[in-house]
Amino acid sequence: MKRTLLLFLLVFAAFTVFAQTALSGKVIDIDNNKEPLPFATVQIFKDGAFYQGANTDLDGNYYFSNIDPGTYDIQVDYTGYPPTKLTGIPVKAGQTNFADVEVSGEGGVNLDVVVVKGFKVPLIEQDNTTSGQTVTSEQIRNLPTRNINQIASITAGASSADEGGAINIRGSRSNATDYYVDGVRVSSNSIGIPDSEIEQLQVITGGVEARYGDVTGGIISVTTKGPSNSFNVNAEAETSEGLDAYGNSLVGLSVNGPILRSKKSGNSILGYRFSGRYTYREDDDPSGVPLYRAKDEVIAALEAEPITIRNGQPFVAADFLTQDDVNVIETRPFEASDVLNLNGKIDARLSDAIDVSLTGAFGQGSNQFTPGSTSGAGGRSPWRLLNAQHNPTSNTQNYRGNFRFRHRLGGSGVADGDGAAKSVIQNASYTLQFTLENNTSDLADPIHGDNFFDYGHVGTFDVDYIPVYDFRFDTTSQSLQPFQIDYREILRSFDPSTSSNPTLTNYNNYLGFNDGDVFTSDNYGIINIGSGGPTLDQFAAVNGRTQALFNDSWGFHRNVGAVYNLYQKADNDIYTFQANAAFEIVPGSSDKSRHSVQFGVIYEQRTNRGYSLNPSGLWTVGRQLANIHIPSVAEDNRVVDSIAINELNFNANAAVVAPTVTDQDGQFYRAVRERLGIPLDQHINIDGLNPDDLSLDMFSARELTFNNLLDYFGYDYLGNEFDGTFDDFFTIDPSTGERAFNVAPNRPIYAAAYLQDKFTINKMIFRVGVRVDRYDANTRVLKDPYSLYEIIGADDFHANFGGERPGSIGEDYAVYTSEDNGTEVQAYRNGDDWFLPNGTPVNGAQEIEGIRTGLVFPKYANSAVHEVANFIKDDEFTVETSFKDYEVQFNVMPRLAFSFPISEDANFFAHYDVLLQRPPSGTLATALDYFFFVERAGGSTFNNPALRPERTVDYEVGFKTRLSETSALTIAAYYKEMRDMIQLRTYFPVPLVNQYTTYDNQDFGTVKGFNLTYDLRRTANFTVNANYTLQFADGTGSDANSQQGLTNRGNLRTLFPLNFDERHRINLVLDYRLDKNSNVPKFLHNVGANLQTSAVTGRPYTATFLPSELGGSGTQGAINGARKPFNFTLNGQINKDIFFGKGSYVNIYFRVSNILDRRNVLNVYSATGSADDPGFLQSSFGRDQLESISGTSREVDSYLASYSWRVLNPGFFTLPRRMFIGAIFSL
Repeated sequence: MKRTLLLFLLVFAAFTVFAQTALSGKVIDIDNNKEPLPFATVQIFKDGAFYQGANTDLDGNYYFSNIDPGTYDIQVDYTGYPPTKLTGIPVKAGQTNFADVEVSGEGGVNLDVVVVKGFKVPLIEQDNTTSGQTVTSEQIRNLPTRNINQIASITAGASSADEGGAINIRGSRSNATDYYVDGVRVSSNSIGIPDSEIEQLQVITGGVEARYGDVTGGIISVTTKGPSNSFNVNAEAETSEGLDAYGNSLVGLSVNGPILRSKKSGNSILGYRFSGRYTYREDDDPSGVPLYRAKDEVIAALEAEPITIRNGQPFVAADFLTQDDVNVIETRPFEASDVLNLNGKIDARLSDAIDVSLTGAFGQGSNQFTPGSTSGAGGRSPWRLLNAQHNPTSNTQNYRGNFRFRHRLGGSGVADGDGAAKSVIQNASYTLQFTLENNTSDLADPIHGDNFFDYGHVGTFDVDYIPVYDFRFDTTSQSLQPFQIDYREILRSFDPSTSSNPTLTNYNNYLGFNDGDVFTSDNYGIINIGSGGPTLDQFAAVNGRTQALFNDSWGFHRNVGAVYNLYQKADNDIYTFQANAAFEIVPGSSDKSRHSVQFGVIYEQRTNRGYSLNPSGLWTVGRQLANIHIPSVAEDNRVVDSIAINELNFNANAAVVAPTVTDQDGQFYRAVRERLGIPLDQHINIDGLNPDDLSLDMFSARELTFNNLLDYFGYDYLGNEFDGTFDDFFTIDPSTGERAFNVAPNRPIYAAAYLQDKFTINKMIFRVGVRVDRYDANTRVLKDPYSLYEIIGADDFHANFGGERPGSIGEDYAVYTSEDNGTEVQAYRNGDDWFLPNGTPVNGAQEIEGIRTGLVFPKYANSAVHEVANFIKDDEFTVETSFKDYEVQFNVMPRLAFSFPISEDANFFAHYDVLLQRPPSGTLATALDYFFFVERAGGSTFNNPALRPERTVDYEVGFKTRLSETSALTIAAYYKEMRDMIQLRTYFPVPLVNQYTTYDNQDFGTVKGFNLTYDLRRTANFTVNANYTLQFADGTGSDANSQQGLTNRGNLRTLFPLNFDERHRINLVLDYRLDKNSNVPKFLHNVGANLQTSAVTGRPYTATFLPSELGGSGTQGAINGARKPFNFTLNGQINKDIFFGKGSYVNIYFRVSNILDRRNVLNVYSATGSADDPGFLQSSFGRDQLESISGTSREVDSYLASYSWRVLNPGFFTLPRRMFIGAIFSL
């Protein structure tokens, strides 16, 4: 029965953002007291192509449902009247859009002439039950930005710290904002739609309909343009060359038109639209403050001699730079990026009732970036000053395909000739849609790429292995007895000419070694005798390692020659199926009793893969493993010779013992000898090999993962795709007797179903819906987050070991004993609640005797855990010892909204929404992570795959009124409660690791806000859209990591302003436009100007009172109790349309971002509240620092110069002024 029901829902259900998009209205005769015209033929057109047709009912009403958002034209044909066309009707997604058509028979009928009228968008949209804004393609073209997030940020309640930055909607976290393209949810970084291809952009800030799910903030939905009825070519070009220093350019091209027309009507029944855009940015994140870069000749000198000797001590040579050695630059060097976007759409009308659409998108980009750059205080040492020429490059590629089948089943409800309605159920339709999205990325050093052994290679070190002797005095013979105790590495020579990283090799120049130096002394082969020659540890740089002392200059700037020691790749697939069915129920003769019903489902499967390697460390690991099977000489095998004391000879004559070979776990020591043809009983010198002699497959997975060099999922350890399950990791390969260490991909599953009805009662429009979400992490999770291994329940414990379970203790409560594998109960635990042995509850684990001193022990359900240390690594370990399946989450979300037209000039609206979103972060913990739980959990944050969805409850009431014929005012107040938000927490006590930090659903927040929106339609050439937001966004955490360092204090429940809280925000878009009929000189015809401005009070930060070099410590006042400065931004664009030929034109424009070139502050140093001064030098700490430098070989002036180059952080300021000139051609 359940399977039958599921099949029914999959075939006939619905989930798409277009499901309720409709166009309705009435055809009336303006010459006859606005009498309705029944049975009139109504056709709608989109981009000139016929879209759908219908007839009016007895009351002159027409209704088109389940149509795509966009701009439409309506043509009405009626006997005795000339054809009438109403143009430019914006149809917004998710609502019924109204457009009445007035026809007139005055002047007679001329069928060759079509009366064309422009549509006037109503100020009051009575059917709209969602909050937000819809921006049309024409408005987008006139705005002074090309960034989707920036366009969205002009909506009341939406905010972004800087142009193109992450969007926070009504106080929600930025990861609570969802993006949709043509009805399909996409990841924010794979939208890939040029602004010129956007038909409509809708921002939903509240009143979310039941068809939307997996969201707790807001929605940004993009509808792309489709084919037109005639062939059309559009080209665009834009550049900032010659206007600013940032080198931004783009070119784009789109073509669209019909492929096949109907022989009967001549309308397109098969059409296409293809577009492409290439964007290049020399500096993709310009700085609003000066940047510093060492002069080319200075960098060349530093690369030749990175380390210098002063007073017999080595120092980083860059520590002695002065202001004369650097240039002030405007652009970030080696920061270029480029992006190619291709989009295509094919629409086919198979019949009047059936159409299909196939859309595709492809994006490819590369981005070179500067490591160490940060918008926060402190952070790693940036590469910009000295090492930007080695900046790494990240590459991304994504594609998306979408197939949609739509069938309108008929039942329009048009009356027949006798006046009887045909059907109570009208405009029935269903849509089936399948989408595939793939996103891949890789990150690597631009020179070395995937040549992993090149990353840390600095040259060839000829290392020899000589016997190491010791002596003992024999009292009987009165002589020294030499004997061999081990083999020791000695360096014979160093050849830097083979280096893959010449600058790193030059780090060793200060030692004074020459290429031809050969060291032959074996004196240091005698234990406790000083070295007779250099060792690897004396070198500043050896294969795989650079001494930390020389990595940075003053700790502020990365030294020359550094190689980006990270290789990453990722591959993510999203498969989505959605279906929708919609129909109207009209039980009476009046259209006022219409019910618009939708119901539907969605199924989404994701497959995520990731691979991350630190290549330089391969040399260190290889050095450790190469001779691991050759131990020191065993005592019972040490050959002793006697020599007289007065004949002591350090080149002793004791017999040399051949190396002993033992069998060790691992494969590297064998594989490298097989590759080189060297026997097992002979030492091997890894540092004498070339990178080409080594490969990743010489190592076993365990050898690489144990050393924390490698992490992966959805791949094997060599980077080949793997499609197994979580349990496969622990399966023993019978051919090798070892685990293969294959890690399953992350495959979360999301599904949903909803039902919604929109209807009218006494002029009040209600939208009532319910949605059910199903989330399955589709992986294994720990049975108990307090222990890697399952702890026995109280009932089983007392049944097996005696004693009586207290009445307040449940049968499954975890049992702790007074000794390891003991039988005396010391405590019970149920979740986070602890109990004494007698069942008395206590306030936390710290009140249990022995907890802090480690004298409380879990009693494991599997006794073998007590017997084998780190049992998860034992061959007898089974998955059931520690793990269980994720508990599938089902959540019900009611949605209610209504709109009450008080009059034609005023409307009252309100909504209540329950919203849920699957965990947006912190969920990926693989079998590999758990395998090294003991080694890793205590030192870093451990992900939690058992996280539940986040939850938001949203309320809003509002009022909209007409102020004049062309203006309206909207007032709205909203309140949100955000629950089960993800935040860090610490589990204590935890066996084996004492405690560890992970994520949990424990954050809470509230948002109270007020929106005021003013809308002025075209009046005296002006349009104005202005809004003001007053907001109080408070919570226990601003993001999943905001309580870092505070989790040991327990679960903090104090509310404080969130990092993205903005108390006041004002947005203004002012557009002034002259048409061809304006009473101005002709050259000003079709000229327009658009200004976009935002004014916002500063976001909060936590003040401190102890300044440090690049930050501060010691909280002063409350968390986020201080505010950053007020920000103001003004953007503008001037454009002109020049028309030529029929329907052809060129639009020339000049746009400027941040016209005033204001240095708006995004971040400050916490001890001073200043964006350019941490206050360190003025403090006692700073004075002590300068005094300590003055007594050394380094110069205070060099320190101060280096400090000034670092302390001015570009990430603390908004983007500078950028200017663009461009043209759009349409033919």
